[in-house]
Amino acid sequence: MSSPAKAKPATAPMVFTANRLRDGRVVWLAAAGRWVEQVAEAAVFPPEEAAAGLALAQQDERAQRVVGVYGAEVALEAGRPVPVKFRERLRAQGPSVAVAAEPREAHAAEPREDHAKAEPRESHAAEPPAYRLAS
Repeated sequence: MSSPAKAKPATAPMVFTANRLRDGRVVWLAAAGRWVEQVAEAAVFPPEEAAAGLALAQQDERAQRVVGVYGAEVALEAGRPVPVKFRERLRAQGPSVAVAAEPREAHAAEPREDHAKAEPRESHAAEPPAYRLAS
């Protein structure tokens, strides 16, 4: 779990984000304490209720469902939250690399090598160049 940070009082509407422990995905706190993958579905907390929203999000961190809970300021555009800072806008866009649907199944199909019985491999690495210091 992350250590409690000294939070400054919220001055703008807030949403809360974390990473889901099961698969590492970025998630956003929604109504009734659910975690969703789209920031547009996140619950927006007015500045005066931000502390209550953080407490709700941290309950799931203590229960080890998510990790790294923190609040992000948002602006409301067409009634939907849009992160103000670049970091959260990037998180909201999703992974920047392709993610396997079922990572455990992908690794299960790979043949495993028994390192205890494996014969040593011959190294063909070139010797590093010798350097002389100028005197």
